[in-house]
Amino acid sequence: MPSHKRKGISPIATVIVLVITIVTAALVGYLMYSSTARSARTPIVNVVGQPTLYADGSLYVTLKNDGTAPINMSSATIVVQDKSKNPVPFKYATDVANNGPKTLDPAKSGSYVFKAQGTFSLDNIPDGALATLQTPDGYQLSFAVAKP
Repeated sequence: MPSHKRKGISPIATVIVLVITIVTAALVGYLMYSSTARSARTPIVNVVGQPTLYADGSLYVTLKNDGTAPINMSSATIVVQDKSKNPVPFKYATDVANNGPKTLDPAKSGSYVFKAQGTFSLDNIPDGALATLQTPDGYQLSFAVAKP
């Protein structure tokens, strides 16, 4: 009787292929997780209500962080365009009692007061002027301001 020998992959080759497959799957899974986790932690800040600019150079704005990462407000600046399209800077007011939190955590809101820097005249700012919030971590948000 003739012997029928079955030929196949040797056991060592099977183990090597299995180890390579597992390492590759683990590496792909890690890369997918790390890129998703990094991109998912971002602040999403929205203006609540109408930001208002007063004659004393105070700009009142309420912000809400709908994102998943905190945002640093401690040295934030708001730049408002005047009638000549020149920037008028406003700084986070550290001397105002009960000013909004220096760090706006996710799912939280805060009411903030920003003070004009340098000379300021309410007459030079049009109603509905464009304003841009700039935070130390690079976040920017544009909105319109109203005058009372």
